[in-house]
Amino acid sequence: MIPTEMFIGEFHVTKINKKPHMKQPIWILAACTLLIMSCGRKTVPAKTTDIRTTNSPAVKAPEHKNVTVTPVPVNEEKGKTDTKKEIKEELLPMVVIDGMGNIITPKEKLPEEIAAKADYRILSRAFTPNQRTNLVYRYKIVPPRILFVPESYIKTTSRGKYVVYRKKFWYWQKEDGLFYLDETYYK
Repeated sequence: MIPTEMFIGEFHVTKINKKPHMKQPIWILAACTLLIMSCGRKTVPAKTTDIRTTNSPAVKAPEHKNVTVTPVPVNEEKGKTDTKKEIKEELLPMVVIDGMGNIITPKEKLPEEIAAKADYRILSRAFTPNQRTNLVYRYKIVPPRILFVPESYIKTTSRGKYVVYRKKFWYWQKEDGLFYLDETYYK
């Protein structure tokens, strides 16, 4: 409302102009009504009145038929030749020295050619405290320092032979045949 002044003869009259501001409250009222109507409805699934009862089982019982089974003749000569075959034990990868410098695999469990080259007095060295905290901070574990890996698990590149341990750590083979953790992990 805007007051305007008018002079009519001697009288001084103040007239108030009324503009139609009724459109705004209508829009606000319509929006609130729509909001209340849409939020107030709850859709509850109707209860079924049709109750079906059956006395038959849900799964059919298997029919038992008398079937005669004839045994297959076994050739005794074949059975004897199969037992003579040698079962070769496959070596598995083993942790030789863990991250704390402890000897996990003794020399007796390693193959002879590798056990002859391995000097445990030199190999059983732990990570330094700084290296250990660096490994724990970056990888959440302290990996083993030295591994023994059989030929079936070894991968070869131009740099040398390597193995990936726990899909994170690369180990490289040295002259003694054992695999050492790559230095980039702890330096």
